[in-house]
Amino acid sequence: MPDAFHTLTVADTLKRLDTSLDGLSEDEAASRLKRDGPNELPPPKRASWLIILLRQFAGPLIAVLLIAAIVSAALGDFADAGFIGAVLVFNALIGFFQEVKAEREIIRLFTLMRATVRVERADELREIDSAELVVGDIVWLESGARIPADMRMVQEHDASVDEAPLTGESLAVSKILEPIDDARAIPAERKNMLFAGTTLSRGRAVGVVTATGTRTELGSVARSLEATTRGKPPLVLRMEKLSRQIAIGTVVACAVVFSVGMGRGFPFVETFLMAVALAVAAIPEGLPVAITLALAIGLKRMASRRVLVRRLEAVEGLGSCTVICTDKTGTLTLNELTVTRIATTDGVFAVSGAGWSLDGQLTALKGAANDRALDALLVSACVANEASIARHGDEVAVSGDPTDAAILIASRKHGLTREKLIQQMPEAATLPFESERQFAASFNRGEGGVTVHLKGAPERVLGMCDDAMAADGSVVALDHHAVRAHIDELSEQGLRVLGVARGKAADNIADDVPEHPDHLTFLGLIAMRDAPRPEAAEAVAACKRARVRVVVATGDHAKTALAVARELGIADENDRAATSRDLEGVSDDEFDRVAREINVFARVTPQDKLRLVQTLQRQGELVSMTGDGANDAGALKAAHIGVAMGKRGTDVAKEAAGIVITDDNFASIVAGIEEGRIVHDNVRNVVALLVMTGLGEVFAILFCISIGLPMPLTAVQLLWANLATEGLQVIGLAMEPGEPDVLGRPPRAPGERIFNRLMVIRTLIVSLVIGASICGTFWYLLAVAGFSVFAASNVVLLLLVLIENIHIGNCRSERRSGWVNSPLRNPWLLGGAALAQGVHLLAMHWEPTQKLLGLEPVSMKMWLVMFAISLSVFVVVELHKLWVRLREGATPSRT
Repeated sequence: MPDAFHTLTVADTLKRLDTSLDGLSEDEAASRLKRDGPNELPPPKRASWLIILLRQFAGPLIAVLLIAAIVSAALGDFADAGFIGAVLVFNALIGFFQEVKAEREIIRLFTLMRATVRVERADELREIDSAELVVGDIVWLESGARIPADMRMVQEHDASVDEAPLTGESLAVSKILEPIDDARAIPAERKNMLFAGTTLSRGRAVGVVTATGTRTELGSVARSLEATTRGKPPLVLRMEKLSRQIAIGTVVACAVVFSVGMGRGFPFVETFLMAVALAVAAIPEGLPVAITLALAIGLKRMASRRVLVRRLEAVEGLGSCTVICTDKTGTLTLNELTVTRIATTDGVFAVSGAGWSLDGQLTALKGAANDRALDALLVSACVANEASIARHGDEVAVSGDPTDAAILIASRKHGLTREKLIQQMPEAATLPFESERQFAASFNRGEGGVTVHLKGAPERVLGMCDDAMAADGSVVALDHHAVRAHIDELSEQGLRVLGVARGKAADNIADDVPEHPDHLTFLGLIAMRDAPRPEAAEAVAACKRARVRVVVATGDHAKTALAVARELGIADENDRAATSRDLEGVSDDEFDRVAREINVFARVTPQDKLRLVQTLQRQGELVSMTGDGANDAGALKAAHIGVAMGKRGTDVAKEAAGIVITDDNFASIVAGIEEGRIVHDNVRNVVALLVMTGLGEVFAILFCISIGLPMPLTAVQLLWANLATEGLQVIGLAMEPGEPDVLGRPPRAPGERIFNRLMVIRTLIVSLVIGASICGTFWYLLAVAGFSVFAASNVVLLLLVLIENIHIGNCRSERRSGWVNSPLRNPWLLGGAALAQGVHLLAMHWEPTQKLLGLEPVSMKMWLVMFAISLSVFVVVELHKLWVRLREGATPSRT
């Protein structure tokens, strides 16, 4: 069957679908249901608990540790294998429980409802489950109904549809019956079609089903997700690089040690065990646990700020992103029409407040505040109205057409309510809004007889008027040219404009309602829009301060999108919007140029959004996609970080995203950026601590072997330092609250690794200092003080634990001095250091750990000497930080 049903007449559509307005027979409907399947999308695939658990062992670092554990076990070193195995299990359990918790919350957010619909079957109207709909069914719909399948309109009465979830259109779309010639029209332009997942916001309609289930426009979006590769979060990309570097470095270091050992005549087995010990030192066994803890802590912080992260590794993603591609309708805006301007013959009035909130007031921008034409305009717009609003606490419940509701809310801000006006002026007759009529009218009885109150398309209303009302209530000549100029001015700002008028009508109006009232008095214009969220402008400004580019990609009209983007600071006055028609058929090179230069993409299809995200990724950007509609789902999945809205977001969008904003607030994304950057910093700091100390252990071993000394530390002692003591320290480091300027600096360069040039230099410096301190102390204890290898190893292990405790203070910040970065800002850090030192002290005095680790108590003098040596690391790092700050032209206390 062709999918261009919008190009066919109603009769041709029914003929092509082999159906009629009497509906299908039950046998034919059952046959088609068996052939096409139920009218439903397949439920989202949920990973089993076993898969989630096994997924925790899939990282490249985990693979390196698994190999280390297997090799240790094969050599009979079950203590090493047991230590590493315990770390892997602990890491997996933390990640497992965090992901299960997030998935449960996502499931709670999904709306799992089964709808019923009224269909014509065998010339009889009956109610069935929407899943039983088939192609060719005749469906009857009333205002407020959710469209259950794709349909061609066959009948309609004043039908308008909210298509925002599918197309991004902010205003309800008035439907027509006539065929549309353009076979390539995008869904937003097929005004004679109804689409699954949208809502009939006003009027009544009858449609013939043209597609069900996965063959609908909504279903095509769901199908496209299966072919879309999920983007990897930035942390995953960087950790994969780091893991490969660690693996390669470990192999190279082990080969060097083995070669040096054999060259110095050491026995083969002893040399091989040296290489194994070196591998244990080089591989940061505590890194997976430390990163998991840092991410879990960040996940909890983000959840408290209404940012729900589904996958643990996506926690820091927002903080690393360089571009946010965002939908407009419902994300930057409220998806609630708001009256913002009212113009009369002599005045212009601003209406404050946003969305369906009664907070706000009317302020005169031009003319007198007591403009009688303003009062008359709001009375007429209120009376010729089919909506209703009701206040429930702080919430406002809206029923009826969104345009009418916006007018009622604006009237409330001026002290008028429709209920009281109808009591004073009872209705005698009405002309409801219809797309062919282009206006709605109400005939009301009052003291002076019957008055017709009318609102509608401004050009249509103007053509029905002979004069206008002045500010003092008098009748004056109607300046058509001036009114049309004002209409054009408001429309250029992306506003929807209505004209309002009133006039006299016959007393016997109920017997003879005129289809086209005339000789009316023009009262003025009402301009409205889907208003930006009150906090959106500050959120966009915060993104700019954080050097994160914001790009709007919406299915709405170009003028509307540009107006919102300009108001929020995303686009300038001279910027233009690119539309789907502009992008159709352009080469990749041209699309690259457009993606770099333009910040507003309007009237775009889901495929356009996906192409935009993939183009930006190809340009080296780290991309976050934000949206709430099914039309955003493909781009949400493909982006490095997909962010869906929890309240208004469709199920398809939430399933595709890695992060869900539970309050639908764009400003929460800024909170996510801040927390993501803090998490990224903490992960870097944890990695720095573990890699610097691990590489320091490698240098210590290499230095000792090169000058003919035995191994300074055994493999078990190295594991103890890397896991039991340092593992406690990194918990405190992962709890670091973040630096004051976290949103005032640019995001990390997309190609930047976990260790940039600054951190590489510092790692080499610190590692050499640690290696030299351990080797020098070990040599002194053996050669000068006459210690045994057992006793000397015990002392240098104490030195290593002390160095780690000192170095966690260095690792809190890349540039801030430890003297100004108060430890009291992070009591967890102090507690972790104290606990790590206490655990080691206990191990030195407890017989089981003495035997396992080769430990014994040492004198207070030795403790003080080792503490003094460990301070060398703090001094060296402080000097390096000072040099960095001076080179960058900053003061020593720069944050």
